[in-house]
Order: sequence, then C-alpha cells, then structure tokens
Amino acid sequence: MTLRCTLDGLLLPAMLDEERSILIAYDGDEAFEMDRCEAVFYELVAASREEMRQLQAARYRLLAMAEDFAVAES
Repeated sequence: MTLRCTLDGLLLPAMLDEERSILIAYDGDEAFEMDRCEAVFYELVAASREEMRQLQAARYRLLAMAEDFAVAES
C-alpha cells in the first residue's frame, strides 16, 4: 500500500503488521510505526481490498482515502 503525507506530499510505502495491528511506513530505508492518531496526517493513495479490510480491522479510522485513490492488485 502507499500513503501520502498531507503536510508535505511525500509518498511512503507501508504495510500492516498483522500480529500487532500496527501500520508500518517506510521513509527510505527507515521504518516507523504509525500511531492511529498520527494517521490523520496521511491519506491512503493505493491499497488492495485485503489491505483496506486489514486497516479497518486495525482501527485506522483517521486514515482518509486520497482523491486519487486506486485499488491495487494483490
């Protein structure tokens, strides 16, 4: 999946750690855990239907879908 920072427009690849239900985003080689509250500063640009389901289950409700959102192939 791909996220976009709403503050600076930076695109970040991301994945959900299913064991801990934590979203992990990658800024270059550096990974960071995204708190659910911190998600308000990001929008979802691309994700598979399964990734979207996992985000909902992990309660990342503040992560909005971008206007240019696209469903990615699994």
